[in-house]
Amino acid sequence: MKKQIIILALILFCRVAVHAQTFETQFSKPLNQVLSEIANRFQVKIKYDADTTGKVVPYADFRIRPYSVEESLTNVLSLFDYKFAKQDEKTYKIKVFEYPRRTPDDGTKLLAYLSTLYKDTTDWNPRKATLKKEVRKLLQIDPALAKRVQAKPILSKIRKFDGYTVQNFALETLPGLYVNGSIYSPASKGKHAVILCPNGHWAGGRYNSDEQTRFATLARMGAVCVSYDLFGWGESALQVTGTAHRTSAAHIIQIMNGITILDYMLTRKDIDPKRVGANGGSGGGSQVVLLSVLDDRFTAACPTVNLASHFDGGCPCESGMPIQLAAGGTCNPELMATFAPKPVCVISDGGDWTASVPTLEYPYLQRMYGFYNAANKVSNVHLPNEKHDFGVNKRAAVYQFFASVFNLDSKKIDEKKVTIEPENAMYSFGEKGEKMPVNAIREYKQLEKYFDKKADAKINSDIDLEKRAQSFVDSLKLNDKEKETRVYAVIRTHMRAVRDWHNEHPHTEVPAGINPRTGEKLTDVHRDVIACSAKPKSVHENLMNGLRKDLTEDQVDKILDLYTIGKYHFTLKGFKAIVPDMTQKEEMYVVQQLKLAREQAVDYKTMKGEISAIFEIYKDNIERYFNENGRNWRVMYKTYTDKLKAEKKAKAEAVGKEK
Repeated sequence: MKKQIIILALILFCRVAVHAQTFETQFSKPLNQVLSEIANRFQVKIKYDADTTGKVVPYADFRIRPYSVEESLTNVLSLFDYKFAKQDEKTYKIKVFEYPRRTPDDGTKLLAYLSTLYKDTTDWNPRKATLKKEVRKLLQIDPALAKRVQAKPILSKIRKFDGYTVQNFALETLPGLYVNGSIYSPASKGKHAVILCPNGHWAGGRYNSDEQTRFATLARMGAVCVSYDLFGWGESALQVTGTAHRTSAAHIIQIMNGITILDYMLTRKDIDPKRVGANGGSGGGSQVVLLSVLDDRFTAACPTVNLASHFDGGCPCESGMPIQLAAGGTCNPELMATFAPKPVCVISDGGDWTASVPTLEYPYLQRMYGFYNAANKVSNVHLPNEKHDFGVNKRAAVYQFFASVFNLDSKKIDEKKVTIEPENAMYSFGEKGEKMPVNAIREYKQLEKYFDKKADAKINSDIDLEKRAQSFVDSLKLNDKEKETRVYAVIRTHMRAVRDWHNEHPHTEVPAGINPRTGEKLTDVHRDVIACSAKPKSVHENLMNGLRKDLTEDQVDKILDLYTIGKYHFTLKGFKAIVPDMTQKEEMYVVQQLKLAREQAVDYKTMKGEISAIFEIYKDNIERYFNENGRNWRVMYKTYTDKLKAEKKAKAEAVGKEK
């Protein structure tokens, strides 16, 4: 019966979207249908990276422009904060609006507008001062810096190689929060330039071979090179988990870490304070730009494969705080211009968002540096045939730039002389964090007092999901790290998708209906089930396909059992108790139905509500099966409950006699 209720309610829910087109109904159509009609009309392919389920377009046909597929898409998608990305002449992809990402045309228009605001230093210097001030305020960096502890770093033993040394460090910033990294130093004595190298979003982080090669080569050339983890990456993840990286707090903490590391490095006798550089790629390049704005002690900068006027960085660690709103609206090239007339080299390529640098961002910077008669202090190395990486040609450009501005020894550029260390050699806290200081925080929640508590609610939820997903994987004892990583990612992604859909689609989205067959109202739980049933089928398919790619069916069953807290086995045991003479054929049917219930239930959030409701649907199927095949469920259930009552009574009487 409950199954019929849910089916009926689903029908009622769907009717909201498919009613007749009239003035009274605003000539509305489902978004999926509208997009399909646009695709057919203009003979294009439309792909999806956004949830269109349940979305309705009012005045749908009136939004279509027969002469333009793109205007039609804009008119329709703007209602839902969606946008399209043109992949080729016949293919468009529907995407959720991303505030840090604009089109190259947007970047062109923005730089053109900004350029009208200043024609010389008389105009530029006041804006420059405003930008620096407002970026500090919007980033909330000063309150964070004020809460820092004054601590000496924990340093490892020095490892000696050909022309350079490596020493790991852990530096406490906020109380109990450490930033970890490695210091690559020249083997020679004396005062050296220092180059801070914040990590980017590279596979393997600062431990990968491209990164190690760059740090070590710069050290061999005569610079002390400091490599350090992103917040929530590397050893930082031991303290706050990887989820913490994709937070606004990461944006603040990473820059705080960079400034704090520089504070320490400038206390060392082997550092020349007049030669202070910054170099990082991708997300690390974003940090280079921001460090150059916030800290006047830097004297040279080399942002790599990141600088664009239309893209501010796709991770909250780059764009979590609204720094691009400074001074009425800005972008990374303008922020980089605040560094003038100090030397800067922008490295770009043709395979990512920096493809426009030679024709757009670089000419803009040349103009800005020209205000100071220092156009020769800004350069661009563009690699049109390369993609987003920190490959050998990009590293070569870094070496040449710093050799020039810091008088490093370019004769020492020989990457074959570099020893690539195993990742664990660069740990300060040990393989599993066993050397972590006693005062070190162990979870992100311990940082809540420093940041936005409302925003932290989702972060903590993500962390809880990560722990749950990891416990599922650990229970399998796979003994295969790569397989464990893949299975964990599949489960975590699914858990997040289920949670987010549940939170974003409350039962109030479903009309409060009545089942005409029973006269009973739909409960809030049933309305929750209906709302959650509308989630894209890909959520379920991605989970099951991902699990079966790496796991046996028995292992998949174990994961599903963990999702549903053993409800399959508990319910099966109950049916066997109620029907003790169950035949093999009957048991096969019961097992089949309960396995279907279990697999479906993993896509629902609450155990007491939605998951139990899903199992009830299949329990109804089983009860009906018995009734239709010569059994009387009511009689069997009454016999079972009478037996339980008799056993309970007998037990109570036995206890009474003992007393």
